[in-house]
Amino acid sequence: MTPSRTVTYTSRTFRAPCTFRVSRTSRAFRTATRTTPTPRTSRTPRALMLLSLVGVVAGTLTACGSVPPPAPLTVAVTGSTAEPAPWAPVLEDLAVRHALRAVDPGDGAVSIVVSTNPEVNQVDLTPLRDGREVEQDPAAAREKVLARTAKLRSALTTNTPAAGGLDLLGTYRRALQATPRDGTVVLVSSGVQTVDPLDVRTLGWTFDAGATVRDLKRRGLVPDARGRHVEFVGLGIAYGTQPELPLPAARRITALWRAVCTASGAASCTVRDEDIPRLPSASDRPVPVVPVAASPTSCRGSFVVPASVTFAADDATLRDDADRYLSPIADSLRRCPADRAVHITGHTAQVDTGTSGYELSAARAQAVRDRLVRLGVAPALIVRVDGVGSTRPVVDNMPGGVFAEALARQNRRVEITVTTKEGPAPS
Repeated sequence: MTPSRTVTYTSRTFRAPCTFRVSRTSRAFRTATRTTPTPRTSRTPRALMLLSLVGVVAGTLTACGSVPPPAPLTVAVTGSTAEPAPWAPVLEDLAVRHALRAVDPGDGAVSIVVSTNPEVNQVDLTPLRDGREVEQDPAAAREKVLARTAKLRSALTTNTPAAGGLDLLGTYRRALQATPRDGTVVLVSSGVQTVDPLDVRTLGWTFDAGATVRDLKRRGLVPDARGRHVEFVGLGIAYGTQPELPLPAARRITALWRAVCTASGAASCTVRDEDIPRLPSASDRPVPVVPVAASPTSCRGSFVVPASVTFAADDATLRDDADRYLSPIADSLRRCPADRAVHITGHTAQVDTGTSGYELSAARAQAVRDRLVRLGVAPALIVRVDGVGSTRPVVDNMPGGVFAEALARQNRRVEITVTTKEGPAPS
C-alpha cells in the first residue's frame, strides 16, 4: 500500500478545518529516486500532472462544504417604565450563539430597534482576531463575544423609547422593516399595549385573542412578517409602574401576540417562557397604566416606582403627576387582605462624591407612603418605611469608577414590597 500523509487546511471561507490525504507518490512530481534515472520530460506533461493534483485537493476542499454566515438578527424592545429592563439570560444566549456563527467580520452584528423610533442602531459582537479576521479558536471566540455583550445590554436598556404609550404592534412593524428575509426578530416586551388598535384599556381583560386579531387583519393592520422568524421574550411580565398581571391576564396577553405573529405570516413564532430578571427600567418615558382586577390571593410581590418619573432631581417632593403611577398601586394595595404587610424602601444611585444618600432615600420612601395613604391605603397595612441609600444597587452605575447616568436611573427607585405578616392574622 502506498503510504500517504495527512494535510489539514483551515480556510477563512470554510470556517472549519478541512482534512485531505496526499499520496507520497506525489513526490515524484518534485524529486527523482537515486537508483532510477528520471527520464527527461517536457514541462507540459509535468504541469498537467501537477494541475491534476491541485484539482483533487480543490475538489476535496469543496466537498468539505462552506459554512454560511448567520442570518440577520434584530432585537426590538418597547422599553417602558411599566416593564423590567429589557435584558435577560435568554437574550444574551441568543446573541452569543448568533455571533459565534460569524464567518466574516461584521457577521455577528445585532440590529437594535427601540419602540417605534425610526433609528436602527447596530452592536457588532463578531469575535475578531487582531481586528481583521474572525477568531477561529472556539474558546477564545466565546470569550470575546461575551466581553462585547455589555455594549448590547447598554444599547437595549439605555435608549429612550418613542413618546406615547407602550406600542408593541408598532415596534413589531418597525423591527420587521429593519430585518431582511430569513432573519430573526426578537421582541422584548410585556405585551401590555396601551396604544390603539390593541389598547388593553379599551379591549378589557376578557377579550378574545383570535377574534381581536381577525378584526385587526380585516382592517389591514397586521404587519407582514413573511420569511422571518419571530421570538417573544417577557410577555405578560409587568413591572415598575404597571401592577403585576394575574396568571389569566398574562396568558391572554401571550395568546394575543402569538395570534398576531401567526396572522403576520412569520416563518416561525416562538414565545420564550423563561423568566426574566425584575430589573428597574432605565427609561424615563412614562406609559399609561392598565388597571388590573387583582384577587386578594395575588396581593403579594413588589412594585417598583422609578424616582426619575415621580421625583425631581435630588429632591423628595413628589411630582404633580406622581398619582398617575401611584394610583394603580394604591388600588392594588386596597384589595390586600388583613394578613398582608407592606414595606416601602427608598434607594439612590452611587455618586462619585461618596454621599450615601440615606436621608434622600428615606425621605422619598416616606413621601410615597404618605401619598399611598392619601389615596386610600390603610396606614396599618404599611409596617415599615426606610431608606438604604446606594447600598443595594441593581446595577453598577460607576463602571470603571466613572458615573453613568443611564445606569444610575435604574438604581434610583422606591420599592413597595407586599409580604405575609408573621403570626396569625388579626380576627
